[in-house]
Amino acid sequence: MAQEPQHPDNPYRASLPESEQTPAKIWELLRRNEKFHRAVSKLQHLDSIAKSEYSIGQAWFAADSLVKTLKNHHEFAGHALQWLVPDPLFIVRKVTIPKDIDLTSKQWVSLDTITEGQSSSPDFKKKKQWQWRRLKPGQPKVGGSLMRRGPMVEWQTSAIPRFHRSVNPFTEWRQYANRYGSFTLAHSWQNTPPQFRRIFCWLWRNQDSRAKDSCTGQRFDAPTEHETTFFQGWSLLSAIGKNNIEQDGLARAFTFDNLAQNYRVFAFPSSIRTRSEARRMADWVFGQLAANLPAREPDLFGSPLQWDILLTVEDLMRDGAQFDEALQESFEKIHLKADDWHEGQPMPDQKKGWAQRGADWQKNYRVMHAPLAGTGLVQKIFPGPPRKLPSAM
Repeated sequence: MAQEPQHPDNPYRASLPESEQTPAKIWELLRRNEKFHRAVSKLQHLDSIAKSEYSIGQAWFAADSLVKTLKNHHEFAGHALQWLVPDPLFIVRKVTIPKDIDLTSKQWVSLDTITEGQSSSPDFKKKKQWQWRRLKPGQPKVGGSLMRRGPMVEWQTSAIPRFHRSVNPFTEWRQYANRYGSFTLAHSWQNTPPQFRRIFCWLWRNQDSRAKDSCTGQRFDAPTEHETTFFQGWSLLSAIGKNNIEQDGLARAFTFDNLAQNYRVFAFPSSIRTRSEARRMADWVFGQLAANLPAREPDLFGSPLQWDILLTVEDLMRDGAQFDEALQESFEKIHLKADDWHEGQPMPDQKKGWAQRGADWQKNYRVMHAPLAGTGLVQKIFPGPPRKLPSAM
């Protein structure tokens, strides 16, 4: 029987949606990782220099480069870095449906942006800090964006209710700041900014084909099964011969990159004529997809018990206990459930239980956190940034 999560911060707890469990584990491991702490400290140092300058200078560009470098190296770490030392860009877009479009049987359509506003402040009352522009549908945007290296907090509004996002991320930002202050490594998953959690969940949806958006229950923003029309009505040889870099060619180039990066592409003959032949093809695809998968999915990033041990030991050490004492006390709390003992019940035999399970208990802790050996999940979640990081000097 699987361990029932006991610690309130255990990512396996029933109150946490399944779609958030793995992203929560990644954040909890990442915020304990010493090398990630160093990257955060480096960005904080660059940020303090950048804020002392009268205009965007060398330190700002070094900070921006650091965030981009880590995003390419480790997406989760790079996005977390943006939020921990924020230099945010708030964007609001008013959208509408393109004219003369048929919505029949369409799951999604490309919307036209008619108004866009940008600011470094989430407060609409600070009118002088907001830049607005009206956009004509179908025409390219003129002018760039404000230079910010932090997270982009975007809100989509529309006169059409189905396209108006009821969650206002600007209000969320202000409410979070009022309640928690600045977002730091000390915040557990349940105390992170809502938009930060949504980004981590989106990053994970790109790595797990089962994960869905908790708000929509769909995967529109992540790779999903579909039949591609990429090859239909187009000749690569003709495009090369014409040196074609027109809009259609560019669109297909983006599609090509998306297919190459996020999909495995299989080809089937268009001459399939029987259901039995279709079944044979399906069985073949199953064999290809399952070839390198384990018979049983392992506990990714730690089991419920291992998380309970790690979190309980941390709590006890934070209260002053030495490691060995905390480890044994966590065993008594979690395995023997000594805290639940009541008069008239058999007294748990702590010494006998610890003698039988102590080594295994410590091994489970070391699976999660092994700073000396460097083999714990805390250490492996972020092996470290590239050797050459941007510098302000």
